[in-house]
Amino acid sequence: RTVELDTDEEYLGPALQSEGLIDGTQSEFGLYITTVDGYTADESAQEWWCLTKGGEMWNYGADATELSDGDTYELTFTVGY
Repeated sequence: RTVELDTDEEYLGPALQSEGLIDGTQSEFGLYITTVDGYTADESAQEWWCLTKGGEMWNYGADATELSDGDTYELTFTVGY
């Protein structure tokens, strides 16, 4: 599903949370996304959400990802570590 956001938030995590698109738990590294669009990953089954930017690997968490006009991000349900 594709979602376009019009937000005043500076970072991706808060922007997605304010729209009710994601949920997770806070850690020392920021938000660990556990739920996207109502689907919760099961850590015991090695399920997790992978954040990419424009289809490329992204090594930052959603809370540390500054937003810029025109940027695209993907959250992909992933199995296995």
